[in-house]
Amino acid sequence: MASSGPWATLPPDLLRFISSDGFGLPLESYSCVRGVCTAWRSALPPPTPLLLTVSGFDAPRHRQVQPGQLVSASFLTAGRSFHLSEVPTGGELVGSSNGWIAVDPRGPRFHLFPLRNGDDQPVLKVVLAPNPAPDDYTAVAICGPRRLAYAKARDMKWTVMDVAMAEQRDQLVDLAYDGAAAGGGGKVYCVTRYGYVHVFHVPGCRRRRPRVSPLHSEAQRAGLFAPPYDAACKLTGAKNIFLSGGTLYQVWRNTTVAVSSMTPDGDRFSMAKDEVFVLKYDPKRRPCWDAVSDLGGCSDASGVRPNCVYCIDEQSRFEPMVFDMATRTSTLHPLAAGAPCPARRPVCWFFLNDKIASADGDGRKTENDA
Repeated sequence: MASSGPWATLPPDLLRFISSDGFGLPLESYSCVRGVCTAWRSALPPPTPLLLTVSGFDAPRHRQVQPGQLVSASFLTAGRSFHLSEVPTGGELVGSSNGWIAVDPRGPRFHLFPLRNGDDQPVLKVVLAPNPAPDDYTAVAICGPRRLAYAKARDMKWTVMDVAMAEQRDQLVDLAYDGAAAGGGGKVYCVTRYGYVHVFHVPGCRRRRPRVSPLHSEAQRAGLFAPPYDAACKLTGAKNIFLSGGTLYQVWRNTTVAVSSMTPDGDRFSMAKDEVFVLKYDPKRRPCWDAVSDLGGCSDASGVRPNCVYCIDEQSRFEPMVFDMATRTSTLHPLAAGAPCPARRPVCWFFLNDKIASADGDGRKTENDA
C-alpha cells in the first residue's frame, strides 16, 4: 500500500467529510477509499463492527424484512449507516459471514438458493468459507434442531444431514467455519444447546462423502467441562462458538433468571441473570473445556476492545451488548443507542471478514480466523 504521492496529503478532516457526511459513500466505496494509501487508511476508521438493522419496529419475526423496509449496516465507531439496497425484502435475515448476508427467502426468490427439507424448518444460522464469491463459495447452515445443510456454488442444491445427539432436548445453535483446517474443504464446528460440539468435515471434492461426527464420544462427555461448568452447561440459555488463533472457544450466557443448583460434586453453584462465561478448549487436558478470564488481547470481533465478547441480546430487544472478561460485566454498546434510530431494530453483527483482532505490544493489529 503506497504512502506517498499527492493523494496522501489530503487533510484527514476533509477526507472524513468526503467519505462520511459529505457524500455518503456506500460501504463498498468506503472500504475502497481506505485502501488507497497508508495515510487514508490511518485517517478513516475500519468499518467494523457493523450492526445490521431493519427499519420499522418489531415484525412478526424479528429478523423479517418486509416490503418497503430498509436494511442498513450501522457503523457504530463513526456514527453513520450504510444503506444496503441489494438485500431482498420478504425474507428473514439469518446472519452474516465473510461480508455476505444470508437471507431465508420464504418465497420463490433464490438467495443463495432455497433450502427446503420437507417439514419447512427455518434456517437458523449460515456460515461461509473464507473469501466467498458469487461463483465460488461454500455455505453451511443449521436448518432444523438436529439438521445441517451444506452447498457449494456449483451444486445448485443443498445436501441435508441429520446430526445424532445423545440428549433428547439438545439441538444445534451455532457454527464456526475453520477454513484453515486440513482436508480440502475445511471443517465447521457446531455447538449444541448443552455445549457439546460436533464437527462437519466439508468435502473437498464430489467423491468424498460429507461427514458429521461428535468432537467427543458419549463415553468421554462425563469429564468435558470443569466444575462448576458441568452444571452450568444445561442452565445457560445461549451458546456461541468461535475460533481464535486456531483455538476453539465457547461463550455461554444465562438468558433467563438467576439460578442456584447443586453440582455433581455436591457443591452449590449460583449464576446471575445475564452472566457470561467464556470457555477455552484444550484437547490435551481433562476437563478439556474450562473458563478463561481473557482472550490473550483478542476480541471475538475485529476493531473493538480486547478481551471482550460482543453479542446481540436476543431475549429482550435485540440490543448489542459488550461483555468485558476482566470485569465480568455486560453493558449496552456505548454507541448503540445513537447509531440506529429508535425506529430501527438491530438484527445481527455484520463483518466484512470473519476475523478476530489482537493488539501486540506496540498497538499494531493482527488477525486470526474467527
